[in-house]
Amino acid sequence: MSQTRVLVLLAGAALSFGAPALAQNANLDQDRAYAAELVNDAGSRASLLQGGGGGAGHDSKGFFISDGTGNNSLYIGGAAQFRYAHNFRDDSVVGENEDFTHGFSNTNVRLWTMGNIWSKDLSYKVQFNLESGSAELEDAWAQYSWDNGFSMKWGQFKAPVFREESVNNEHQLAMDRSNSNDVFSQGWSQGIAGTYTTDSFRITGGFTDGANTANTDFDSGDETDYALTLRADVKVAGSDWSRFDDFTSFKNQDTAGVIGGAIHWENGGETNGTADVESLFYTIDAQFEGAGWNVFAAFMGASQDFGGGGNTDDYGFLLQGGLFLADQAEVFARWDSIYWDDSRATDDNHFITAGLNYYISPESHAVKFTGQVTWALSETAGLGFDNNAILGQAADDEVSLGFQMQVMF
Repeated sequence: MSQTRVLVLLAGAALSFGAPALAQNANLDQDRAYAAELVNDAGSRASLLQGGGGGAGHDSKGFFISDGTGNNSLYIGGAAQFRYAHNFRDDSVVGENEDFTHGFSNTNVRLWTMGNIWSKDLSYKVQFNLESGSAELEDAWAQYSWDNGFSMKWGQFKAPVFREESVNNEHQLAMDRSNSNDVFSQGWSQGIAGTYTTDSFRITGGFTDGANTANTDFDSGDETDYALTLRADVKVAGSDWSRFDDFTSFKNQDTAGVIGGAIHWENGGETNGTADVESLFYTIDAQFEGAGWNVFAAFMGASQDFGGGGNTDDYGFLLQGGLFLADQAEVFARWDSIYWDDSRATDDNHFITAGLNYYISPESHAVKFTGQVTWALSETAGLGFDNNAILGQAADDEVSLGFQMQVMF
């Protein structure tokens, strides 16, 4: 046998015996790689569950999903207010069939999502109201915050004018906002706003489409030509601005106080379809609260020039306060009034509201029961304030009674 043939036979034998071993080694390397991948994945999952808000869970803002760094987070929440309202009017004015009206309603049924994207400094919120049975967009904004206390917001939001309107529905002292706020409310706008915040003061300036212009296109006649807003707040007591996100103060909270004011100017009639109306809204307000008590007062005003159709100057006042009688039971009272311009040929309006809040979830608005009565001291014909079950009558002393259960998640 030649030397070459011997070498070929030896090589073949080596390959035939070595192939299973090579395959076994390849499978072993593959298993090791897969095991390393599992360990790495487990480590990543574990890092999500460590401190800093990573992973998934629930905190004071709601249910959340977050990465390990907190740069990306998604909060999902909502609220529903279920009411049983009664209205009592004079049968000699409205007739026997309308002197008593009552029924159930779902109000302020909301879903929202908020959080951070890309960076802890870039936040967002999208909120819908389902009260009417269809989804109506309320908030839709993003905001970037710098380390120097300055932040910039853009999208659809409430311009920072009247404080009562700027506090969320679920964080009001009574079942709903005052009737005076209903007249002057700025509602939602689309635009941009910049805020500078320090430990002692906060100032915000905004450029928007005007008051109550939610969900309008750029060429809508419901908008104004220009709208400018400026609000300033001075914190005279308290360590945290978030203390003023609601109107109540639980018994374990310390003293806090803020005094603020705002001015909002808007004008129309010079661009596509806008009304020739120039409006100036303004307010001064103050909020003080301590261990189990709270007080809020506001003056509101609106001056309007209807482009040759006359001028009006209307004013409003609000004073409200609450006091905890027990850890979970709070009584409250409110007086609000509307002083109409003489040209409107209607009487001034005065309302007294009183009631009780029972915080089923202690020190939280998450589950809350409210009962209240509202008394219209003066004629309300042609007005109507559904938020407090006032339907309107051409006489004094219309009364409404309401009960509300609130749930937030």
